[in-house]
Amino acid sequence: MTVKVKLKMKGVRQVLKSGPVQSDLARRASRIAAAAGEGFIAVVKPHRYTARAFVQTDTTEARERQAEGAVLERAMDAGRT
Repeated sequence: MTVKVKLKMKGVRQVLKSGPVQSDLARRASRIAAAAGEGFIAVVKPHRYTARAFVQTDTTEARERQAEGAVLERAMDAGRT
């Protein structure tokens, strides 16, 4: 037996843009930034269709640490819980 699921994109967008989803992404991004260390910041930018959060460098030292040691990639596990 095959089950087909058809998503209503308007509803999916509403869920993604909701407060609980936005705050969860902000929390996860903040945890990753903290795990990466000083000079990394969490950025939350709501988008027209979805939720977005990311971590970026804020200092030259953090950029150097990221370039040399892939600090953000190593800190990803902090955002999984």
